[in-house]
Amino acid sequence: MDKVGILKSDRIEQTTLLVNQNKIEFMRQSMDNIKFMRMDLSSYLITPGYVMLDFSLHSLLPFQDFKQQFIRYLKKGCTSLLTVVDIKYEKELVSHVRKRRHLMINSPIDYYMAIKLSLKSLNQSVLRKCKQQQVSIVFVEINKDDRLDLTSWGWIRDAMFSNPITLIPYTSDESLSPIKKNRLLQEWNRIVREHRISSVYEFLEEGTPLSKEILMKLGIYPVKGDIRVGNKLNYNLYKLEELKYHIDGKPIIQDDEISPTFTSHNGKLININGDILFLPGKGEECFISISSRFIPQSASF
Repeated sequence: MDKVGILKSDRIEQTTLLVNQNKIEFMRQSMDNIKFMRMDLSSYLITPGYVMLDFSLHSLLPFQDFKQQFIRYLKKGCTSLLTVVDIKYEKELVSHVRKRRHLMINSPIDYYMAIKLSLKSLNQSVLRKCKQQQVSIVFVEINKDDRLDLTSWGWIRDAMFSNPITLIPYTSDESLSPIKKNRLLQEWNRIVREHRISSVYEFLEEGTPLSKEILMKLGIYPVKGDIRVGNKLNYNLYKLEELKYHIDGKPIIQDDEISPTFTSHNGKLININGDILFLPGKGEECFISISSRFIPQSASF
C-alpha cells in the first residue's frame, strides 16, 4: 500500500505499508528500494476500521432486518461492533448473553459483547457472572432519581479486582436537560474516581466511531482502532479530494455526509463506493484480556 495518507499529530503524512497475509508487516515513510507488488494510494487517506456501539440488536430480529442494520454500519466504515445486551434482572444475564452470541453468528464483522443494566442491579454477583461469560464492558443506566452514593461501591471495586471490567454510564431519561445530564455525569465521575473504579467518564453515542481514548480505556485498543504493525487489515480509505477540513487543517472524516470509498475487514473489501458485500459469519467474537492497558499515565488512577 504505497504512499497512502495517514493522520499523525493532526496532519496527514504519506506512509507506505508492507502487507503480508492480510497483516501489516512493516510501515515506513518510503519503501522505494524494496521490490514488491505496489498499490498506489497517494490520492487516499487511510483510517483504522471503526469500532461502533449498538443498542438496537436483539435476539428476535429477523435476518433481513439484522442485515440492514449491519449494512448501515458497514457504509460508515465500521469493522467491529460493540453489541449491548439489555439485562433487567440478574437471572437473565446468562441466557440473554447466550442468545446474543447465537444471533451474532451471522455477523459479517468482528464484535465485542457488553451488557446494560440499571444502577440498582449492579452488584458483586452480576460482575462475577460477567467474568464467567467473558463480558468485560458493563453499561450502568443512571437516571435523575438514582442515588449514586447509596451503592456499595467498595464491594463493586472488590468484585472488579483482577477482573477486566469497565463500567460505562448510560441514561435514557429524555426529561433530563443538558445541564442536569451533565451534573449526573459529574456525580458519576466523582464517585468512580473516588473509589478507583475502571470507568468511562462520558456518555457514549450509538452508531459513531469510538475514539482512540475510549478504546484504550476499554482495552480494545491497540488490537482494534489503529493502523500499526502486526494488526489485521481493518481500514477505511477516503479520497483526499473529497475531504473537507477544519480551520486547523485537520480533515473532517467522522461526518454523516462523508463516507469511506473503500472499507476492508481482515483484508477483504466489504465496501466499494457504497456497494456493500455482506458476508454472514465472517465476523468473530473478540475478548478483552486487560482493560485500560494503553492509557496515558495522566489518565490513570
